[in-house]
Amino acid sequence: MKVCSTYYDNVPDLERGKYTLVRVSCAEPPAWFMESYDHVDLSGTFGPTPQMLVECHPTKDWETFVPRYEKRPLLLICYEAPPENCHRHLIGGFLGIDVQEV
Repeated sequence: MKVCSTYYDNVPDLERGKYTLVRVSCAEPPAWFMESYDHVDLSGTFGPTPQMLVECHPTKDWETFVPRYEKRPLLLICYEAPPENCHRHLIGGFLGIDVQEV
C-alpha cells in the first residue's frame, strides 16, 4: 500500500477514485469537500487536539508540537486474535513502523 499526502485545495485536481481519501485535520474541512468527496474521517485519531493547536500550533512552535503529538500511542484493533495473520501488522508495515501486540 502506498501512502500519499496532499492539502484540501489540491484534491479537485486529483484523479477521482485513484486514492482513498483520509481526513486527518482536526479543523472542519471545506464545505465543498464534505459535499463532493467520499472519505474516511480519522481526524479524531490523527489530528492534533484543539488544546495542542492553541498551545503550540505546528507552524509556530514545531519543536514543542512534535513530541506532544508523537506521545499519543495508537492501538489498532480488529477481530483477529492471532497477530501472525492479521492486517493490523500489515498496516504497520505499510507505514514503515513496528506494531507491538499488547
